[in-house]
Amino acid sequence: MLTAFVPGRPAREADAALKSASSAEETARKCAVLWFGEILARGLYRELGYSSMPQYARAELGYSETRIGDFMRLVRKLEQLPAVKEALPEIGYTKIREIVQVASPRTEATWVEAARNSTRAQLEQKVKRVKTRAAAKPAAVLFAPPADEPVLAAEVPVRVAVEFTPEQHARWEALWEQVQKRGATGDRAEMLLEALQCLVLSNDTTISNEDSFPRGKSDPSIHIHVHQCPDCGQVEANGRPLGRADTARIQCDAVVSAPGKRAAATIPPRTRREVLARDRHRCQAPGCGRTRFLEVHHKRPRARGGTHEPANLVTLCASCHRLWHERR
Repeated sequence: MLTAFVPGRPAREADAALKSASSAEETARKCAVLWFGEILARGLYRELGYSSMPQYARAELGYSETRIGDFMRLVRKLEQLPAVKEALPEIGYTKIREIVQVASPRTEATWVEAARNSTRAQLEQKVKRVKTRAAAKPAAVLFAPPADEPVLAAEVPVRVAVEFTPEQHARWEALWEQVQKRGATGDRAEMLLEALQCLVLSNDTTISNEDSFPRGKSDPSIHIHVHQCPDCGQVEANGRPLGRADTARIQCDAVVSAPGKRAAATIPPRTRREVLARDRHRCQAPGCGRTRFLEVHHKRPRARGGTHEPANLVTLCASCHRLWHERR
């Protein structure tokens, strides 16, 4: 077996050498991702004399900005998807990179199994179909998909792209650095939504500081309308299907409107205010404490006999509430 490139070799030798090199490259990529994640998670780049992981990757590894971004996104995704991370050595870098585009904590086991039983080309096609279905409005789907694809599509996140000028991007990086220095952690999407909400509230003097109240005198200026099909039970927002975790958390704490009936809160407004006041309008998840986008959660689900008694209710932010239902 050739260990270095030698021109002019016979076809079979060249073929065997290329396959060997490709296999070694795949193994190296798997290890690179895992070591990258290890150095990032433990902050080892600081011990090596760098203030950030991108700085270390540029100086020590010679990575481009694109490759650094790819690795950072992949590592963050793998931390949210333990089953996918565990399968990385077996499945390989290329397939894992496809999976993380569409997998969620609820669907990761299904995607790992699909990767095991598919070629790379077959997996790429399945990912493409699910992403297309996730992005399409219901009426735009003109084919009968495999049975699992509607469920998988509902778990695919909506990607939003923002274009920055170089100066705006520098400000973005500086702001994120300040946020991290202040110890802020959590879902970046929720942090961005929080920042936007602060901007809205700062320009609306009619809104109470208790902006987490979704009813009554402290009614917020932002409402999310979610629709549930009376026939199939599918829940949608802006024409996009919601995943199981978001559906469950919304059903915990919402105002329900039905044709010919008065709107009714799933939790009595007085009880909800009492729970928020008791919890000092802060998320009660360990280590969180957020004060925006608060929701009231049933510790024991109503489907299993849980009541609206304050002892069975707890305040969670939207991100922690979603995570709780995902882990169930």
